[in-house]
Order: sequence, then structure tokens, then C-alpha cells
Amino acid sequence: MTYATALNRNELFESPGLRRDIPALLDEHEEVLLVLPGVAGTFPDVMIATAHRFLLASVAGPMKKAKVKKEVPAAEVSGVEYRPGLLSRAKVRTGSQGTIAMVPHRKADAERFAREFTHLIHTGTLPA
Repeated sequence: MTYATALNRNELFESPGLRRDIPALLDEHEEVLLVLPGVAGTFPDVMIATAHRFLLASVAGPMKKAKVKKEVPAAEVSGVEYRPGLLSRAKVRTGSQGTIAMVPHRKADAERFAREFTHLIHTGTLPA
């Protein structure tokens, strides 16, 4: 699956940077498994789970490039959590970085991301 395919599984807000800038942070043929956009804004964050790594990235705007805020190998991810509520965060537990957290754009997308990521961690595959 590509980044664009994984991103389109979410309800999106208008942020050209999510579509234009973030893919530059990924290897050309990197398999993207899950994507969760952060709260809507001019320079949103996005969580990306690929076959080999998990990263929290940020759109940086017209003068700067998108950047990776945190990155860990996929094998270091030990869990994911999301509890709905006002300003709730999606949290990914890792070995070396502790917890990587972000406020998601939409509750339904965050719940799906947490459910599918948990399945991926336990089984090595996405749910059917």
C-alpha cells in the first residue's frame, strides 16, 4: 500500500502538505501500512506506520520542508492506545522513544488506527 492509499482511508481536511510534502520523507517503494492525520491546522502532524518503521512527521510550510519529529524501527513498537475525549491523544508505545503521542483530527479515524495497529502488532498483518 502507498502513503496516498493509506491517507485516503481517513476523513481528510484541506492540507496540501499532507499530500505533497510528507511523501518526500518516505522511501520511494516503502510499504505504508497505516496513516493517522493530526488535528487540522496549517502545519499538521501525521503518524505513519510502514513495514519497517513508525514515524511522527510534520508539515512545515512553504519555506521549510516536512520533517520527521520522531522515528523508531517497527520492531520497537509495543502498543498503541486511544481513548476518545476532548483533546485525547493517540499514543504509540516504543522501546527507545517512550510514548509518541499526537492529537488526531477525527475520533473515528483514531479508533480505527488504534484497532488496526494493535492487530498489526500482535499478528504481523493488517485486519482483513
